[in-house]
Amino acid sequence: MNIKESIQVKNVGALRDTGEIEIRPLTVVIGSSASGKSTLMKLVILMRYLYKRVNIRAYLKNSSIDNKLFTIRFKDSLRDDIKSLFKDESFILYRVEINGNTYELKFDKGNFSYDDNIANEDIVFAKDVWVSEMRSAIPALVSKGTLAKNTSLGFFFDETLKDFDAATDAIKHFDLDYVGLKLDVQKGGNNQKKYVLTPNDDAYEAFEFRHASSGIQTTIPLVVMNKYFSTEFSFKKAQERSIIQYLFERDLTTKYRPEMEIADMQKIVQLHIEEPELSLDPNSQRSLINSLVKDAFHNNAADRAVYLMLATHSPYILNHLNVLLRASYYNHARSSWPFIKPENVIVYRMVNGGLMNLMATDEDTHEDVINTLDLSEVIEDIYNDYEALGGSNV
Repeated sequence: MNIKESIQVKNVGALRDTGEIEIRPLTVVIGSSASGKSTLMKLVILMRYLYKRVNIRAYLKNSSIDNKLFTIRFKDSLRDDIKSLFKDESFILYRVEINGNTYELKFDKGNFSYDDNIANEDIVFAKDVWVSEMRSAIPALVSKGTLAKNTSLGFFFDETLKDFDAATDAIKHFDLDYVGLKLDVQKGGNNQKKYVLTPNDDAYEAFEFRHASSGIQTTIPLVVMNKYFSTEFSFKKAQERSIIQYLFERDLTTKYRPEMEIADMQKIVQLHIEEPELSLDPNSQRSLINSLVKDAFHNNAADRAVYLMLATHSPYILNHLNVLLRASYYNHARSSWPFIKPENVIVYRMVNGGLMNLMATDEDTHEDVINTLDLSEVIEDIYNDYEALGGSNV
């Protein structure tokens, strides 16, 4: 799938001007708290969702459904606290290049514009997924069964919970090798699900998900969702809900003259993960990244491309990605590591409301590498403070 994607954001929340930044299959944004990482990622998923709507609209137009088409409204798509971050001068430009053709969505000073004249061969059907940093609440909620469905912690968390539920409806067994466990989804009382964890080495008794450590509670939802959407998610059902049901509800099926079958649309899953490192020690962070990359880019179903976008504080994740990048250059390493091709990864650092591209080239090996040197500055500051406390007592 030959798709290039970019976004530029000005004057939204902490984001002053990102410049036009490229989005690749694996895009990582690192930065301090409140620097704008989550805001940027929420704007990316917003524009991707709106672009999905534009693609559906274009497909219907190309299928002779040229009247009574749904309207795409920018402000109606803003969720939770995002709307409050916009100013009079806010600007977003989202651009997709596919098969040499460029399509744009623009929000500029309150006005939203798009072009729905998309050629059939360029139409993409996407599934956008959000994995909230509040996912540690999931074990307690799912233990309540149907009561959890009446609980709301905001749009983005609710979407995470709904997608986790769908994932564990479809897949009943997960190998969690990154923490040495297996997860089995069983039938509990009152037709509820029961989530049981078993150690791979049987060193101790099985236990329920809600009794797991904090690191396991925060990572299981994202691993489960990543595996489900990379391998098992049914695009056919999603397309029927988005397109066929729309036609039936508006009695437009007799006018429907498709030039392209829905099944022939290019398909893409786009996962957006907040703080994948939550409650994990550095080695477990490395194992987690291996698991995510393996399922998304090596074990993914043949009918889809998978994109991951991560917002993180962790320099360990970036340094480990350098291992996976380097593994792509050596045949002997490709069999041992879930390697990442250099053209499929890009890493940014949030700096003063903008973004710094951390991709570089090693002068000795000429290999692509993520520049993580400045990310050790806090450790250096601690060391300097420690040294400054020495000397004679007065």
